Amino acid sequence: MTKPDGENLQSIEPIAYSPNNAAVAAGRSRTRIFKAIRDRELIARKDGRATLIEADELRRWVRSLPTTAGAAA
Repeated sequence: MTKPDGENLQSIEPIAYSPNNAAVAAGRSRTRIFKAIRDRELIARKDGRATLIEADELRRWVRSLPTTAGAAA
């Protein structure tokens, strides 16, 4: 899809994700995303009934997960 000014909409990086899209982006399940929100590991925002997860927050959460044994910290 292209905007009237010619910019390709698919090249715009999202600043927030729905829980479903956050799960896809992080390679985790939707259930795991909601568990992380419920356990306050992952901060979400609300817009009415919609839940949004900021891209930077999703990256922070993934980086906070434990590393595998032998991996550089």
